[in-house]
Amino acid sequence: MSSIRNASQLHAGDHISMPTDMLPGLLDHHAIVTAPLGGNVFKVIHATTGGGSYASSGSGSSNYRVAEEKIDLGQYMGNGTLIRYDYAPGECYEPFEVIQRARSKIGRFDFSVMSNNCEHFARDCKTGNKTSDQARGALNAAVASAAAVSWSLFKSM
Repeated sequence: MSSIRNASQLHAGDHISMPTDMLPGLLDHHAIVTAPLGGNVFKVIHATTGGGSYASSGSGSSNYRVAEEKIDLGQYMGNGTLIRYDYAPGECYEPFEVIQRARSKIGRFDFSVMSNNCEHFARDCKTGNKTSDQARGALNAAVASAAAVSWSLFKSM
């Protein structure tokens, strides 16, 4: 992963993430860069609710969609929270294929926190592997919490 501080560091086909407004520092929103538009504005394809909210949290809903939109990334570059995911050659598709894969998914998005969120979308477009480190981390935390509660209850018997 690379922290992006300058627009010249981003390229079409890049997988990026930035903090969400909901649970900043815990959840990131993922997208695929399709084109620089000048300054800090880029066209990206991402899973969104369409109301300016990102598909990084919530429950399954028909309001979610994959869309290509203009986003000003300047705030995230300025504070060092824009991340580009770096993949080794052979681990990902060529940029034109990444964008083609992302564009082929434009439309309704069946959002699921654990199995189909914005990170699943971006990684699938970039690598063909529909995975989410955020979902995996949330699941591990839930399992650890459940185990701790169970152990606490067991000890109090």
